[in-house]
Amino acid sequence: MTNLNALAIASPGSRPLKNTRQERYCRLRASAQPRIPAYREAGWETSDDAAAYSNGCRLERRPEIKDRIAYLTRQEEDLIVEKRRRIEEALWSVHEADIGDLFETYDVIETDKDGRIQSDANGNIATQQKQRPKLLSDLPPEIRRNIEKITLDAKDRAVPQLYSKLAASQELRRMNNIGAKEREQADVSRLSDEELISTLAAQAKELGINIDLSYTFHKPKDERNS
Repeated sequence: MTNLNALAIASPGSRPLKNTRQERYCRLRASAQPRIPAYREAGWETSDDAAAYSNGCRLERRPEIKDRIAYLTRQEEDLIVEKRRRIEEALWSVHEADIGDLFETYDVIETDKDGRIQSDANGNIATQQKQRPKLLSDLPPEIRRNIEKITLDAKDRAVPQLYSKLAASQELRRMNNIGAKEREQADVSRLSDEELISTLAAQAKELGINIDLSYTFHKPKDERNS
């Protein structure tokens, strides 16, 4: 009979190493720390750089060390991706926020200057619709997160103001590199012939490429000399 309560097998390197120095070394290496300073910071004292490097290499040849570093590196990358996802979701929430969600409509009985209740053409009590901010406690958390600040009106009611949609849109475009190619093409199109040739020559020089960028303009044939 199959045991439905069997424990799942842990991923290689997912469990912290019992040796605190080795665990510290793995975490330092996973955060892109070079071998020599990582080896020393982990707690092994040595003034010999060559010895620290070779000892670090020897450590990383051990399967448990290799697996632990690989696991921690993936976790760091996954953490960065998750943070970016949450930031982008928050920006989209601001971008799509509806100011109407923060207010409600209510009816006010119309009165004259003496306070007497007015009636409409059908003899019913005349009312007028007005807007007021909802109580913050009545707003769901996902809407409250889009509120940047609160001000008080003449009746001491809390009036919420949303974060800037324009700022959110600009940040989303920057995060997703929207418009970068258009800006790059526009920048190139504004260059004169001499500036474009100079730019290409400088880039070729940096890449170690020899190219001939000389150019001449074709002169129209003089019909009188034909």
